[in-house]
Amino acid sequence: MSLRRAGGPDLAVTLAVTALVLGPLLVGGGYWLVGDMVFVPHQPWKSAWLGLDGSLPRAVPMDALVSLATHVVPGSVVQRLLLVGGFLAGGLGIARVVAEQRWYARAAAITLFCWNPWVLERLLIGQWAILLGYLLLPWVALAALRLRADRQAWAPAAVVLVLSAVCSPSSGVMAVGVLAVLALGRDRRTWAWVGLLALAANLCWAVPALTASTVRVSTDGVFAGFAARAESAAGTAASVFSLGGIWKTSIVPEERTSAVLVLLSCLLSVVACVGLARGGTDRRRWAVLGAAAVVLALLPALPGGSGLLEGLAGHVPGLALLRDSHRFLAPLGLVLAVGSAHAVSAVRARIRPGTGALWSAVVLLVVAPLLLLPSLAWGALGDLPRSSYPTAWEDVADLVGSDDTTVVLPWEGSYRGYSWNHRRAVLDPAPRLLPGTVLVDDRVLLADRVVPAEDPRVVAVALALADPDPAGALRAQGVRWVLVERGMGEPEVPAGRVAYDGGGLMLVDLAAGGPVADIAGDDDRSRHVLVSIGLTSAILLLLAGAAWILRSGSNGHHSHEGHGV
Repeated sequence: MSLRRAGGPDLAVTLAVTALVLGPLLVGGGYWLVGDMVFVPHQPWKSAWLGLDGSLPRAVPMDALVSLATHVVPGSVVQRLLLVGGFLAGGLGIARVVAEQRWYARAAAITLFCWNPWVLERLLIGQWAILLGYLLLPWVALAALRLRADRQAWAPAAVVLVLSAVCSPSSGVMAVGVLAVLALGRDRRTWAWVGLLALAANLCWAVPALTASTVRVSTDGVFAGFAARAESAAGTAASVFSLGGIWKTSIVPEERTSAVLVLLSCLLSVVACVGLARGGTDRRRWAVLGAAAVVLALLPALPGGSGLLEGLAGHVPGLALLRDSHRFLAPLGLVLAVGSAHAVSAVRARIRPGTGALWSAVVLLVVAPLLLLPSLAWGALGDLPRSSYPTAWEDVADLVGSDDTTVVLPWEGSYRGYSWNHRRAVLDPAPRLLPGTVLVDDRVLLADRVVPAEDPRVVAVALALADPDPAGALRAQGVRWVLVERGMGEPEVPAGRVAYDGGGLMLVDLAAGGPVADIAGDDDRSRHVLVSIGLTSAILLLLAGAAWILRSGSNGHHSHEGHGV
């Protein structure tokens, strides 16, 4: 497909979808702060952003990139650029996967891929980085198709695998799975290439994860706690097959609680599957990819599934990635989008003189995702209002030193409901906004269980707060500051000098009551070396792939975009 073809209708449809979803964020100032989606005006640099502190690398190295970006532009701009760029990449990418189809068929693929319950639910839970990884999947598919057609076409795969791994560990794993299913055959050399690329690309987070020392990951009951859920009377399988079923039922949109609408969404998935079956020689690979995604998403919800995973996780720590296995449903969105394009083409092929009414079926398939999920429109129809930080947050950040340790109260989980953020639950922004080490209660408080803290330092702080002299016990742990976030209970505040009180925040200086112990930070040089090697490997792979593409003119000389099905 020519660039002129790709740049017209595909770009128009993608821009329209992006504007409909992100419109409220784009027309004003402030931030979308919800769930795990935390952007701050200026994110100070910390060794934790690269996993050098021995903590579990949940956002490594994405946090490092965001921190660097906020040194150039405000965090509100960074948030907008990432979300808009992600939706544009997803829409234009899926259009290229089905490039041989007519523009209206590509439009159906774009709407289904960018507008579905999985996208909405991950947006409402704030997992923006995982959403970006999903929106990169079409480019992973394109790279896979190129690699299968030409074993020398390793560069696109290298670039997109690194970008996916940067988004999140689970995104990196999903990208490897998509690449493997769509690219691998019986050629052992291709297996070796894919294995080498996958390893090098994911070292940026895998090495910090393998060398993490200040972490205790509990799998007791978590697979059941994060298992996929039935959104309506239609059942869990129906929810998952229609790209819904997230574990956090409190964010499920109202239309997804209707069994009728969920079943209609399942019908759209069935139509896409039928279109995929008529799509060509690669339909089996796409079917395997979609089926694997459904099985992974449903596994903890199946009878005995969570218990099985819990038992295996004790011997295979990497299975902790499946704690929220519903996120691995993402490849199904890619598969159904491809199938939707072929379904539209099949309907169009049946239009003959006198059967013009079939055009309404084509139009319906294009707009069906929007009709079945209106809540995704315009900032989830008000569920994502913009917010701005009170000036108190930056005032407090100016008082805390880069070598200080701060404890945040109340000590009741790490999600907050600030009045200035419309009481929406959001991950405490203090660790990203304040310099130095910031400790919050990292227990996950679910409806029926509590997932224990992962960081031993958090456990030590909890014991210190329960001590008869909490201020002295905290100083012994190297804690100088206590930040009290008002409006969420009345925690017992350790004795100290109040250095700041206003805007909903109170900062207490414990050093006024005695010396603060000098607790040496994690300075494991061998870990630093290994993490640096892993990060450097990923960067070099990215640069090598990009240089190869630019040198060989890969985008212009390869035309396998439309050979996916």
